[in-house]
Amino acid sequence: MDTWCETTIEIDTVNWKGKPIHVVNVPALKNMKTGQIRVYPSEVAKAEIAMLAEQYDLLPREALILLMLYAKPGPFKAGMLHHKYRMNKTLFYQWKEMEKEGWGDSIPHDQFQPAARGPVPKNLTCDLEHLCEKKLISLSWETWDRKPHEKLIAWEGWKKGPKDASLITELTREGFQLAEKLWYEVPEPLREITLRVKERIFPLDPSTIRNRVHREYPEYKKGYTELDRD
Repeated sequence: MDTWCETTIEIDTVNWKGKPIHVVNVPALKNMKTGQIRVYPSEVAKAEIAMLAEQYDLLPREALILLMLYAKPGPFKAGMLHHKYRMNKTLFYQWKEMEKEGWGDSIPHDQFQPAARGPVPKNLTCDLEHLCEKKLISLSWETWDRKPHEKLIAWEGWKKGPKDASLITELTREGFQLAEKLWYEVPEPLREITLRVKERIFPLDPSTIRNRVHREYPEYKKGYTELDRD
């Protein structure tokens, strides 16, 4: 009986622009009897994004956060997401829309956990903290009854915000420049999906977002009971 073992390989391929590239650390399977190598195209695509993120000292899922922040949602300001619930749900829909269009797991993404406040990225808290430490984003809190420009406190390490407060995430100048580079280096379908999702979710309030998730992904309805208002 043939035995297949997990391994990693290097492969010469082309990126979405048709430019030759050399991709490393591509997960593959090796037949221990024949030496035959089996590799899936989705793993090559995922390794390409991971290699791109590594050039900028980022995790692949952190690169997706920067792309979402960079996207300009219609007439609204580029480079920011007002309230963490929009971050939670735009990243969730970014993944689901890629899945619908056949990308599946070709693009690295965070793990999304069912919670009382809906599907939330498992590692988002740590990722935001890391991006803030690298001075690629700025984070601040504002109370729900304040105007959007009235920030309550500056970010001082990861901690729970004030009562009835929501998180604002913005690209710094360095973050904006890096996100712009990433924007034009990732596959075009990822850019299109990211922009489409942000344009759809950005203007919505927590109740409308929850209703939309319940309608489109009823598997979250039983556990998604609280409004996501961070």
